[in-house]
Amino acid sequence: MKWIIPLIFLSATTQLCAQQVFIKGTITDEETGKGVSFAHIGVCAKSIGTVANEAGSFEFRIPDSVLDDTLCATAIGYETFKISISELNGRSIFDIALVPQISYLNNILIKDEKITGRRVVAKAIARIARNYPKNPFVLTGYYRDYLRKNDEYISFLEGVISIEDKGFRKSPDKANINIEQIRYSKNYIKYFTEYVSEFNKDSTKLLMHGISPSFKGNEFSNLYYHNPIRNHLQSVPFIGIFDTFADRSYDFEIEYYTYVDDKEVYVINISPGKDFRFTHVSIKGKLFVRTDNFAIVKFNYAYFVTKRLETKKWFELNIEYREFEDKMYLKYFSLMNYFKLLTIEEIAEMHVFREYFVNDIQAKNHEDFDLSLSIDQHLPLYQQNAPNEPQFWMNYNRTLLEQPLME
Repeated sequence: MKWIIPLIFLSATTQLCAQQVFIKGTITDEETGKGVSFAHIGVCAKSIGTVANEAGSFEFRIPDSVLDDTLCATAIGYETFKISISELNGRSIFDIALVPQISYLNNILIKDEKITGRRVVAKAIARIARNYPKNPFVLTGYYRDYLRKNDEYISFLEGVISIEDKGFRKSPDKANINIEQIRYSKNYIKYFTEYVSEFNKDSTKLLMHGISPSFKGNEFSNLYYHNPIRNHLQSVPFIGIFDTFADRSYDFEIEYYTYVDDKEVYVINISPGKDFRFTHVSIKGKLFVRTDNFAIVKFNYAYFVTKRLETKKWFELNIEYREFEDKMYLKYFSLMNYFKLLTIEEIAEMHVFREYFVNDIQAKNHEDFDLSLSIDQHLPLYQQNAPNEPQFWMNYNRTLLEQPLME
């Protein structure tokens, strides 16, 4: 087997245009030295930025228009790191150590009533309309999806995708989606068809565990549909209608509070309550809610099923928002779908991963959206009419993927 990296990683010696400053490095915990997963690095008070990967590694191309500004690195549970961009002095390698910032709760009172996790969750959901943008906005970010069969990554697709969202007062179905660039691995179409889009049509495959990966729409529209905060009035898979989430038979326990962008955040653990009616199902999750305005900053949710004495994680969702111009906008969103199948030749454990990392936000007076680039939401991404320009990828801020792919 031959492992290749060119599709995913750029050479450290890549020569970038003179109009950019290029830095790469790792964001770590100052105390433990471990990488800080999905930390955000960008220009303070501006929408320009990128997201580090799970190991904390990042690459960031800084436009010359902001060279007099300040660079910020933020992550939940850490103090904000700041440095003048001019102080980088042309350094291409720049590692950042974030200082942990965490406290534990003791008898916190609000209006003479002891706070409970359920009350915080209910209030956070009730304030979605206030904390998230009502007016149209545009997100541009890096999308990727990849397929793992047993312990081997077998296919990969990446693209740059923009969303013109009409605002939280409108249905997400009204959003326009543009795809600016796309590329994929050699066998992507083969494996996507075999294990995802045409799965239910193949009578030689028997589903042993998990759920069928087939879906309506394409890979990205399917991911966007799974966002429980943006779709809080609609039922989304595994979660249902998010507006009623606080009324479910879950236990919501405030474990501690931490910080993001120097704002206090409740960390609420989610687990099945004593009245949870599915004995073969378990839920594990956390909600991160700001203490000042009850904005949901982060949501982790995993769904486990025990079948034939075997427990597997069928589904996992991770979503994070960040504040920009007094409203909360998507920072990144990922989901994992697991299924185990029996074929004539083998038993295969499959994982489908989809991820979207936002690196630009246009909130007010955004540029007109080019509807001629809008995707057909009923066709797979590889069938969309989108360019693949090598020079573009050499100069684009994208989140690095740790795993190489097999060709």
